[in-house]
Amino acid sequence: MSGFIEIQHDEWVAATPDVARAHYNDLSHRDVARVHPRERLRQLPPGPAGPRFERLVRPGWRTRREVWERLDRPDGSVLDQCIAGAHWGRSIVARFYRSDEGGRTGTLVELTLTQPLRPVLAPILGRWFRRRLEAELREFAAEIKVDVERGYNAGRRLRVA
Repeated sequence: MSGFIEIQHDEWVAATPDVARAHYNDLSHRDVARVHPRERLRQLPPGPAGPRFERLVRPGWRTRREVWERLDRPDGSVLDQCIAGAHWGRSIVARFYRSDEGGRTGTLVELTLTQPLRPVLAPILGRWFRRRLEAELREFAAEIKVDVERGYNAGRRLRVA
């Protein structure tokens, strides 16, 4: 088994690519609207590569802290990379393509998650990690779809640390 797990998930959204990208990029909205119910976000001062944010996730009874760095690529895709925390090295690339489905115009949101694995754990727990990450990515994409199709008002802004 490789030292990386790479998973791709596509989700069709009934909105234009610009609207879908704006929803995905708006961290303030993502926190205030509780797009992902178990997470809280806080913007940090920008790093050398771009904006940073702290993500507090409560998967069960514990709270996990991660620091993410965001990079808007020239092709319109967005790269989020975990630079500190439990998922250090994880990256999520979101690409937005215009797409027609059933005669309706919308956006195909392509999410690609890459997670490094420790060499010792890869042969033992690799399949279990892959299934867990696939489920996590499907849930993440479904929450984004619901939020984009619901619409939003640009409201409160996150506090900068």
